[in-house]
Amino acid sequence: MNDTYLTIAKLFSALSLSAFGGGNTVLPSMHMAAVSQYHWMTDQQFLDLFSISKAAPGPSTLIVELIALKATGFPQGSHFLFLSAVIGAVISILAMFVPSSILLLIVSSFWEKILGSPWQLSIEKALMPMTTGLILASTWIVARTAISGWVTGIIGIISLVIILKTKINPILIMLVAALLSRILLK
Repeated sequence: MNDTYLTIAKLFSALSLSAFGGGNTVLPSMHMAAVSQYHWMTDQQFLDLFSISKAAPGPSTLIVELIALKATGFPQGSHFLFLSAVIGAVISILAMFVPSSILLLIVSSFWEKILGSPWQLSIEKALMPMTTGLILASTWIVARTAISGWVTGIIGIISLVIILKTKINPILIMLVAALLSRILLK
């Protein structure tokens, strides 16, 4: 179990330091580690945890705690395993937020000094397309697992259009999409 704690700490610390543009930008790396590298879960389980993390209130990186819970064996019947899973979740939270927070404090002091300089503008211009690419990669990973046929594909496209064209709460859209999936895919 200690190896799993160390793996969780190393994985999420590294992801924390590379999450330019938010937690969703590291989703492809998180997926690859949790599903392919460490075999903590399947593609479908990852998608389920991602969906839960987006529907629940809290930070967008709530998925890290859910992955840690799964990696450490939760849910199980034993109190020991429950405690072990909670420790894993706490480690994942600290690993995901502490390194990037420290980096932000350090970089922000230098950022103020170079504000408006050609270097600062170049860095911003370089990070924007990189972040966009990472977000698109995240979208691809979720869509690849979630869209399993023409019905789910149409639901996905309609949901995307509604989100882009209206101000309807995404949670309401998710609930309607879930209901439609339940009815149409019986």
